[in-house]
Amino acid sequence: MDSFLAWLEATSVATWTRESPSLWAYPTILTLHSFGLGIVVGGCAAVDLRLLGWARSIPTRALQPVFRIIWWAFAVNAASGFLLFIADATRKAFQPVFLVKLALIAVALIVTEAIARHIQRNTSHSTNARILAVVSMLLWLGAITAGRLMAYM
Repeated sequence: MDSFLAWLEATSVATWTRESPSLWAYPTILTLHSFGLGIVVGGCAAVDLRLLGWARSIPTRALQPVFRIIWWAFAVNAASGFLLFIADATRKAFQPVFLVKLALIAVALIVTEAIARHIQRNTSHSTNARILAVVSMLLWLGAITAGRLMAYM
């Protein structure tokens, strides 16, 4: 595993991401990662808040298109996150906070899909949907916190 991570970190893409003085390298990738995160978490938060009773004038079924945007933004986040990871793979792969971040994101995505199904089936007014909304918000908050802590550990 260590040799694979070292190889990954030594690839030309990882080296360019890490060492290039160009604004198109690390700064742009980090910016794309931040934008993707904002759209994913912002979209999820909007849906979660609606499920918790905010903006009752908006029908929950009207939120279905938001999930398409969330998944596209997550694709941007996954791609940019991979580039940020390979730039420092040997260190990040074994950071406990990085592993916690990935686990929180994985569970948050599962919860997001469950919420989308509740909305599609028009059961978004159920207690389960409200519980999922709270869990979603906590998971995304935890993932963001873990991501920020990575810079300091």
